Amino acid sequence: MKKRTSVSVLLLVVLAVVASHIGWTARDNGTLMVLDGREIDIGGIASDQLTQMTRSCQGVVRLQPADETYQITQRLISEYSPPHSASVRIAGVWAMDKWVVAEAEFAELLPAVVLLDFSGIEPKIISNAVWSGYTKPWKAAPFIRDYLARQVPDLPLPLTRCFDPQLLSFK
Repeated sequence: MKKRTSVSVLLLVVLAVVASHIGWTARDNGTLMVLDGREIDIGGIASDQLTQMTRSCQGVVRLQPADETYQITQRLISEYSPPHSASVRIAGVWAMDKWVVAEAEFAELLPAVVLLDFSGIEPKIISNAVWSGYTKPWKAAPFIRDYLARQVPDLPLPLTRCFDPQLLSFK
């Protein structure tokens, strides 16, 4: 067999083997790569990497449990859907201007990302901007960031871009 022919055959065999392990599937939220039966959100991975490389978190504050805004956030979430929300455990709280994004998990409820507005006399949870549940097979960070931005277009871009899920449920 000529060298050129054997290289061509080898290339075809390699491509066939790779193609037998990789595929694509269309879902409601986009297209996923299927690698040996496992769905992978390539678009979400790329979006997350780009966000991490280009974001500026200037003006975004990661609140600590001793901060008053953190404590108010925890109280509001615990009172949001009683009695199950009383078991709230906060995984992270990010704030910018009048907005607060909190990540929470509960004993009997699905994990949640909650948006709060502190601009009025009384701070409040923005009920149409509460993400609750899992995102699999979609990559959680870009999926939830996009959801929050669609629900509240006035939300500062740095706040959504600097939100990084901490819960294992979103990893």
